Amino acid sequence: MMWPFISSCLIACTGELVSTSCPLDITPPRVVVRFGDSLSANCTSSSNQTEGMGWECSYGGVDFIYGVSSLPFKIDSVPEWEIGPMCYVNLHDGDQCVEVLPVTVYKMPDSVSLKNLSTVEEGQQFAIQCDVVNVAPARNLSVLWHKGNYIMKSETFDESSPSPVSKSSVLTLTAHRDDDGAEIRCEAKLNLWPQEQGPPPVRSEAHTLTVLYPPTFISASDETLDFPAGKSMTLNCNATGNPLPSYHWQFLQAAQETHKNQNENYPVLTRPFEFPGIYTCTASNTQGTVTKNFTVSESPYPPAFIDPLNETLELSAGEKMTLNCNATGNPLPSYHWQFLQAAQETHKNQNENYPVLTRPFKFPGIYTCTASNTQGTVTKYFTVSESPYPPAFIDPLNETLELSAGEKMTLNCNATGNPLPSYHWQFPQAAQETYKNQNENYPVLTQPFKFPGIYTCTASNTQGTVTKYFTVSESPYPPAFINPLNETLELSVGEKMTLNCNATGNPLPSYHWQFPQAAQETYKNQDVNHPIVTRPFEFPGVYTCTASNTQGTVTKYFTVSESPYPPAFINPLNETLELSAGEKMSLNCNATGNPLPSYHWQFPQAAQETYKNQDVNHPIVTRPFEFPGVYTCTASNTQGTVTKYFTVSKPPGIGSGVIAGIAVFVVLVVLLFGALMYYKYALRKR
Repeated sequence: MMWPFISSCLIACTGELVSTSCPLDITPPRVVVRFGDSLSANCTSSSNQTEGMGWECSYGGVDFIYGVSSLPFKIDSVPEWEIGPMCYVNLHDGDQCVEVLPVTVYKMPDSVSLKNLSTVEEGQQFAIQCDVVNVAPARNLSVLWHKGNYIMKSETFDESSPSPVSKSSVLTLTAHRDDDGAEIRCEAKLNLWPQEQGPPPVRSEAHTLTVLYPPTFISASDETLDFPAGKSMTLNCNATGNPLPSYHWQFLQAAQETHKNQNENYPVLTRPFEFPGIYTCTASNTQGTVTKNFTVSESPYPPAFIDPLNETLELSAGEKMTLNCNATGNPLPSYHWQFLQAAQETHKNQNENYPVLTRPFKFPGIYTCTASNTQGTVTKYFTVSESPYPPAFIDPLNETLELSAGEKMTLNCNATGNPLPSYHWQFPQAAQETYKNQNENYPVLTQPFKFPGIYTCTASNTQGTVTKYFTVSESPYPPAFINPLNETLELSVGEKMTLNCNATGNPLPSYHWQFPQAAQETYKNQDVNHPIVTRPFEFPGVYTCTASNTQGTVTKYFTVSESPYPPAFINPLNETLELSAGEKMSLNCNATGNPLPSYHWQFPQAAQETYKNQDVNHPIVTRPFEFPGVYTCTASNTQGTVTKYFTVSKPPGIGSGVIAGIAVFVVLVVLLFGALMYYKYALRKR
């Protein structure tokens, strides 16, 4: 494109003014555009002498146009990294004015990333590199380094090239434990106009710093602790460090034995520290080891005797004896002994400030020990008495005694001795169970002695033991049943039952049983001289037991009856019978049962009228049955009811004489069968 008035342009391009003022105004006054995006601007002349206007540019210029005072400029896609569009105006007086539109073409980086990332040790200097790839223009680039929300460093670049280049920024740090876990990142930012409309910065991924450093105790100084012995106390050895430290405790010798099975790898120990001294804690990791000492001392406390009870001691004059007055306390207590008057003179020149005295104590009496420190005083008394001697019974001979069972008797086992003896009685086996909860430590026993045998008394003290025997025998007495009441028993036939006729007596009784008549035959060859009989009792009746000795005889009765049971027909099947009119026939409804059952017959309708005045409560009915039909028999007792049916019919084609003969025969058979069953049942009942 050719400009009119080239010389005027050259003057404008060189920066020399072609007139004192240029009436051109470009909107916007400058342009920031991303490479490849569109660009537009408008140039306006404020002079009323404007002849025409044009845009000069290496790409997208606009030819001179006459008669316009405003002219737009537009590029659809910026293809170059450096362009400088110029708007010019020609005036009627021949002057020319030119304005250049400043254009910045930019490109955001392809990537922003961190390099040289590693774990570092405290105090070590290290560098992290931030790489910004393909950014333009680099002269507008700032790299910002962030640690958390804090900007640590900002770096710009002196770069003349408008096209994309790659740049790196290096952050050099000295590792500190406070940086452990901190997040480091960098961001690339283009400082373009207008500032608030610039593209957002591109950030790298955050890198978490790992700083290795040796353990440091949270409470660093050694500690001195004061506690009452045996109470719980906390020793806090907690330490920071990376990696996390492990712990080891070193106890003083006495505490090691006590706590040897306890886990000592915790940073904080809470336990009863009964041993004063120095407890050492070591915290270690790969970076180093630190040690902390806990000096544990006891709080002052008043004396307390290790064996706090007053003591009573027995001695033989001239023998050695130990009086132990040892006491704990902080500070350690001092001791003072006070002897009875006679002993004071003898031992007046001896050292009496020891906690334990061992010497010949020939003076019985009270010896007083006082343990004192700044916190208090305690006193203990030792009562020393004369020489002991073993027990001796006041009546030393063994005794033989005779008693009537249940009467009271005195067993005197009194003994002398120093110290006074204690007593222990040993009873016969049977008596032990009876008197097991009674106090048997008395020298004299008075109680009903119903158990003959040997009663042994032992009198004991620290000097010896003596034993005395009391042989107790029973006076003769007649038999008496242990369970004296007569008994009534109920049995199911054939089941076993126990008849207990046990009796006491002196001498021991012998026994004789008398069975019911029916049972005697069954058991006649069996031994019936035992106090207890156990067998199947199939015979009800009275069983008599007699217990005898030289002092007398007693008798007990056992009344055995059958258990009740419901009726059961001897022939349980229903029956179908044929008869000739007028012939006799037996209907056998016999049943067993306890109590014996009663019977009720139900006849067919026609037969009821004929036999209505006859007794129908027998188990067997024999009569001329001229009425065929169903005859029902019911047997009942208190235990239940059973029913049997007899179906009676007339056979076709048989004369009355034949039928009568058959009926007579059937009746005879039924009667015979019934008689046999009744006899069998009668025997069984017996």
